[in-house]
Amino acid sequence: ADEDGAYGNNNNGTMAKAMHSKEDPQLTILSSGSYIPQLAFGLYKVPADEDGVSIILEAIKAGYRHFDTATYYGNEHTLGKALRSSGIPREQFFLVSKVWNDVQKRGRAAVRKSVLDSINAIDYGDYIDLYLIHWPVPGCFTETYKELELLAMQEQDEEGRGEILRHIGLSNFSPTEYEELMSEDNGSITIPPIVNQFEVSPFMYRPHDVSYFRGRGILVSSSKSLHRASVECLNNPQLKDIAKNHNSVTPAQIMLRWGFQKGFVVVCKSANPERMAENRAIFHFSLSEEEVRVLDGLTSDEDVSKREQLEMERKLQM
Repeated sequence: ADEDGAYGNNNNGTMAKAMHSKEDPQLTILSSGSYIPQLAFGLYKVPADEDGVSIILEAIKAGYRHFDTATYYGNEHTLGKALRSSGIPREQFFLVSKVWNDVQKRGRAAVRKSVLDSINAIDYGDYIDLYLIHWPVPGCFTETYKELELLAMQEQDEEGRGEILRHIGLSNFSPTEYEELMSEDNGSITIPPIVNQFEVSPFMYRPHDVSYFRGRGILVSSSKSLHRASVECLNNPQLKDIAKNHNSVTPAQIMLRWGFQKGFVVVCKSANPERMAENRAIFHFSLSEEEVRVLDGLTSDEDVSKREQLEMERKLQM
């Protein structure tokens, strides 16, 4: 497990057909009509050096094509180096990055510069598939989003090679913050967010939030899909019992399969090549409705309350 914390950018389905393969058969569709690989490799704490390049190359070898980074992680250039040396065309990858909090506070010009810096750091193609607001900084996130909108509409050059940002979205937004963003008081948002990434796992499941965003055509991306792969979680008796129901399946695979069956983008990471392959080997079995129900119930109201309080305190300190 070892967790810390589309291909297709065109709408005509050509890339989607190319991506349907035994190596990565599972794509989900975005509200824009484009496709995104449901299994993503997260780059939080992946070192920004040759070790990091090696980890990413192993992830590519394991079959990952969706990579989730952020300016805060400091490893966008590491990702780019690995991608360039992979020999795989840019259009076969789906890349995600995020704008950090201090940049939002410095205003829209700083946000624009941060996006361009991300593209230059990755240095593999002149666009990013999906760019997120990492956290909703109070008093700043609306203007940040409007700047991302402009970049999503901006063509790269007079030849019209496409947008600098193919899609834009959110991270760690609550329903209240989303409603503030979309409020008419803030002016018209012309490009709705297509993704909201927040912590989701059987041990941190907030069905109200999931339903809220899905009801607005927003795909849920689950960060910390393995709940940091804590020993306590992976040794949970109910989780282990479900794993025993499926031959040679680990508790971590059960957690990832749960997220997959829920229709989330499932983000996880490992520095171990064997674990990378294990985390992707979740397509040969399915969870029953009863098993899903049991996993849904592993999160207590107290767990949710503590997490929401922590998120609120963090946002107030931004």
